[in-house]
Amino acid sequence: FVVRKAEVQMSGDNVLMPCVKMGVEAREQIVGENGLEDVRTTKPNHPLVKYAEMFTHNFDLIAERKSVVFHLRELAKASVLAKFLVESGVDLDESWFKMASGETEACCLEIPQLWNSRSQEQVRVQDGQVVNSAQSGHSLYGGVQFGLDKFQ
Repeated sequence: FVVRKAEVQMSGDNVLMPCVKMGVEAREQIVGENGLEDVRTTKPNHPLVKYAEMFTHNFDLIAERKSVVFHLRELAKASVLAKFLVESGVDLDESWFKMASGETEACCLEIPQLWNSRSQEQVRVQDGQVVNSAQSGHSLYGGVQFGLDKFQ
């Protein structure tokens, strides 16, 4: 998941409203100089690129139906607004920092990961003996990279 566009708008009654356009980017890992590197997949006929394009096209609809995608978008909005306030040097009253209730329940500190692995093995047997075997596999992992540093 990536943030494609981020801005903070002001309403007619002076309310700051963060706006984000999010999408999905197809990426793969390749072996580089320093080990595995994460690179963008751009071949237009690649299945992951097609999936990413369709997911991006329907992002708002998916966010309406899947709460995890909705909350991810809300987190992106909060991050955009926080970045705006920090970079603008806005002087906030101390009451802003005391709005949350004091104690919170301990929660799970793990981030869910979306993944799918598929593997296969081909074995060649001759006269009751294994002559040759080969394994192959494909894995698909999902993650989040807001990339808010590129927005001014």
